[in-house]
Formats: sequence, structure tokens, C-alpha cells
Amino acid sequence: MKLKEKEKINNKVTKMAFGGLLVALGILLPQAFHIFGTNGGGIFLPIHIPVLMAGILLGPYYGGLIGVLVPVLSSILTGMPPVPKVYFMIVELAAYGIVTGVMIRKTNVYVSLLTAMVAGRLIYGISLVFGVKILHFTAPFANQAAFVGGIVSGIPGIVIQILVIPALYMALKKGGILFER
Repeated sequence: MKLKEKEKINNKVTKMAFGGLLVALGILLPQAFHIFGTNGGGIFLPIHIPVLMAGILLGPYYGGLIGVLVPVLSSILTGMPPVPKVYFMIVELAAYGIVTGVMIRKTNVYVSLLTAMVAGRLIYGISLVFGVKILHFTAPFANQAAFVGGIVSGIPGIVIQILVIPALYMALKKGGILFER
């Protein structure tokens, strides 16, 4: 086996290991925030952090996949996010992973992060409109007031993401733990 082929395999294995770690964090981190009560997840948005990091560190494919896996596995294993909200969060988190993965190739970590945050929330809102208008879905979180309220109540989590994710990215970059783009 040639050296370049071995490097490719090692890179894939390393990405899969990082991906597994980020999936585990996506399941465990929200549980830690439940010490702040049942609303801790909606305020601090801990499930978003590993998915955003996945897009930034591993690219759009892994970011999108991890964005799907985290809410599904978390819902199955912990009951959070609950069904049916998990269906809408799958779309939102997949968008976060994909958009950060695409944008980090073109711009800096801050623009990538902010673009993904806006795109993910827009896609979440569009999926809610689709669910309500087309599928005639009803739930307490599936209306305009709840959507806007979720954004407002999530401001502490957005601030945490803007502070923590670039710092983690810079530390990993300085430590040489980034993948080829």
C-alpha cells in the first residue's frame, strides 16, 4: 500500500473517531445542562455545539451526518429532544453541520458559525411551516410565537457558541489537530 493511501485511510479513521466523540458529546452535554432544569437545553443549546464543531472540524458530510445522528440517538437514549420535536431538530442540526462545513472552507470561523446559526434557524422555521401548513401538524412548539420565543430564550446559548466554538477551533488549530480542507 502506498504512503498516500495509508494517509487517506488514517485520515478517515481519525475523522470517524472524532465524529464518534462529537456524537457522544452531543448526547451527554445536554444531559449535563439539565441541572438548570428542563428548560436548560432551550436556553443554553448544548446539543448544537458538537454539531457545529463537527462541521467546522470534519467538513459538511460528517457535519450533516452528525447533525442527523445526534438528535436521533439522543431522543432514543434519553428522550430528549422529545418526539415530535426531534424531527424538526434533525433538519436544523443537519443544516448547522453542513453549512459550517461548507463555510469554513471559504471564510473564517466566526462568519462560518454565524452563517450556519442563521441558516439552521431559517431551515428549522421552514420545516415548521411545512409541517403545520402542508402536513397539518400541531404541537405547542409549532407556531410563530414559539419559534420567536425559542430564538430569544436561546440567546445565552448563542453567546456561548460564539465564545466557545471559535476558542476551541483556534486551540485545535494551534495544536495541529485539524483536517485537510
